[in-house]
This record gives sequence, structure tokens and C-alpha cells, in this order.
Amino acid sequence: MNGTWRVGEIVVVIAVILAVLLALGWYLSYTAVRLDRLHHRVKGTAAALDAQLVRRAEAALEVAYLAGIDPASATLLATSAGRVLDHEEAWSQERLDAESELTEVLRATQEPEAAQSAEVEELIERLRGTGERVQLARRFHNESVHEARDVRGQRLVRFLHLAGRAKVPLPINFDDDWPNAG
Repeated sequence: MNGTWRVGEIVVVIAVILAVLLALGWYLSYTAVRLDRLHHRVKGTAAALDAQLVRRAEAALEVAYLAGIDPASATLLATSAGRVLDHEEAWSQERLDAESELTEVLRATQEPEAAQSAEVEELIERLRGTGERVQLARRFHNESVHEARDVRGQRLVRFLHLAGRAKVPLPINFDDDWPNAG
């Protein structure tokens, strides 16, 4: 055996190389599919957040028009909610600023202190509920973004461009610290 390989040794080396290539191919395929699913999840959570924000603005308008709050508060609330609903571009900075402004107005607006009808109580409860759902939807979206960005940040994913031409997802941040639960 003067430096010559036996057929069996060659087969073993080829089998090991094929096994490594197969495992690498499976890993890359798995990662690409996972990244694609994460991007779809980010889009879904963004759509859910958008829907919750629209519901919150609509509930704020109903409270402004029907809940019997003082006229100045009603005007502020209606103006702020209307500004939120007027934005065409989904996640522009202007929209995020309008959402934060609506949150500030909601925190500042006092509920009517007089005895309230069951309908008014229901409107205010609906508004509280929409505020809580906005907080949850934004948290879910930002967690999805964080997870997608973590996968995109892996060296092999970056080197092999497994994310393709998909845009890097961005978290959505605005003041949503209203209403307090309870």
C-alpha cells in the first residue's frame, strides 16, 4: 500500500462528504423556509396591529360623540382620532406620531363623572379593550420583528443572502401606554 487508496476508503470518504453536504443543504433549506415564514408572520402581525389601531380610533370617535364627555375633551378626542384615520401610508412617522397623540389625549381625557347609562359604560369599556389589544398587537409584532432580525443577522444567512430581497423588518414604536388594565 504505497500511498494508494482502497476502493472502500474512497467510498467512505465520498459518503462522509455527501452526508456533510446533505446536512448543510438541509440546514440552509430549513433556515430559508423559517426566514420566509418569519417575514410572513411580521406582515400578519403588522396587519393585525393596523386593524387594532383602526378599531381604537373608531372607538375613540364613538366615545367623543356619544359618551357625554365635556365638549373640549370630545373635540380633542375626535380630532386626534380623525387624524389617525386620515393617514394613508401604513407606518409613516406621521401616523405613529398621530397614534401617540391619540394615546396622550385618551390619557388626558377624563371619563364622565355623572351617572352613566349602560350604553356609555359599554362604549368606554370597548375603548379600554381596544387600547389593551393595541398594546398586545404591537408587542406581538415587535417580537416577530426581533425574531426575524435575529435569523437575518446570522453570518451564514447574510453571507448566502438567504433573506433574498425582502426588506429588513422594523419594529413599530409609539406611545400606547393607555388604558391601564383594571
